[in-house]
Amino acid sequence: MTRFALRGAIGFGLTALIAFSLAVLYARTAPLLQADYFMVAGLICGVAGGLAYGRRWALPLVFGVNLGLVAYLFGLQDARLLSPSDVLYTGLATAFVFWLVGGCAVLALPSRLRFDGAKAFAIPGGIAGIAFQVLYGPAHSLLNLGNTPWEHVIMWVIVGTGGGWLFGAELDKLHRAAQATDKSRQRNPWAVASVGCGLLGLALAALYFPRYALPLDLMNSISPASVAADWLWSWGLVGVIIGTIGLWRRGRILAVIGIGVAVALLFGSFRILENPWKTRFNSNYASKLLREHADSSAAIYTGNLVLAQAALDADDIANAGRYLLEAATTTAIQEKAPDFSVARILLDRGERDTVLEYFRRARNFWPQGGPLLDRWESAVRAGRRPNFNQRLNPLDGRPAER
Repeated sequence: MTRFALRGAIGFGLTALIAFSLAVLYARTAPLLQADYFMVAGLICGVAGGLAYGRRWALPLVFGVNLGLVAYLFGLQDARLLSPSDVLYTGLATAFVFWLVGGCAVLALPSRLRFDGAKAFAIPGGIAGIAFQVLYGPAHSLLNLGNTPWEHVIMWVIVGTGGGWLFGAELDKLHRAAQATDKSRQRNPWAVASVGCGLLGLALAALYFPRYALPLDLMNSISPASVAADWLWSWGLVGVIIGTIGLWRRGRILAVIGIGVAVALLFGSFRILENPWKTRFNSNYASKLLREHADSSAAIYTGNLVLAQAALDADDIANAGRYLLEAATTTAIQEKAPDFSVARILLDRGERDTVLEYFRRARNFWPQGGPLLDRWESAVRAGRRPNFNQRLNPLDGRPAER
């Protein structure tokens, strides 16, 4: 029988879909109250889900208060995190938060009906947290989601349907005569999950890295190899954590295998950052970017900066300066301040004329940075090293001292 499982999945999942969809629609008209709308939606979802299990007041109240607070916290998030580490860490944090929700809910049940219910919401909570952060961060611009926060709806439908089903399934087990037999036949989900995380991270790396591409086009530095290493490190770390938990359950051999795959990913993340693999990956990534997006100023700017950094890693100062100057010939600099990390290294290695030419070209596309570039140019001509950590004062356009 899956009576309580179906009740929970429908009670939580359907209510989450309706309540959070309405919250999203109302939040568009009053953005400042977005978190409050989500708190009310979470409260409604929790109360409806608790009532679906046939409990009178304690369980619905606990679910309502806890889910309302969690929904309010998610409604306060503002920054869009792009790193795969941030995405996976958000999933782990979300899993822990819903683990606490499940644990509190179990305490509201009579003693004869209590079980290890914390995990019921932790597993779908972790999946939902990753889905939320992917849609809110890396995939937001890729999928053109706009400003409508539908990622909240998706997250809560996943948590409500999955958590409601798993929580109800545990209640169903308590009504079965063969409970002990059923438990003895259970697999170790943590061990399976650890192996799955490791194999998934490895499979995606094998799919993208040989083609000198990054999953979801994640790129937040001028070293694509560092992003690739961060990808492997993230999956490996999650695999080790989940596999370690799996060691305390049945099926320890599978958990050991999962930890082994995760450790291999961690080791691979360090190997990627070593030469000559690092320089080759960065160079090929940038060349492919320039070849496939030859008419994009952003691609030209980023690709040449990556090639300049790769040339520095190979101790090729001449080509590093050439690529740096090529990067300063695009309009992409208008959208954001030019990058000075390569220029800083070239200046330290005595390439003063190249750095001065980079300042001159950057000034053509970045007129608002003229006062700052003038000060830096004067410092370089005087034989001093500029403070590249300075930024413009947005009020008057003059350099702001740090």
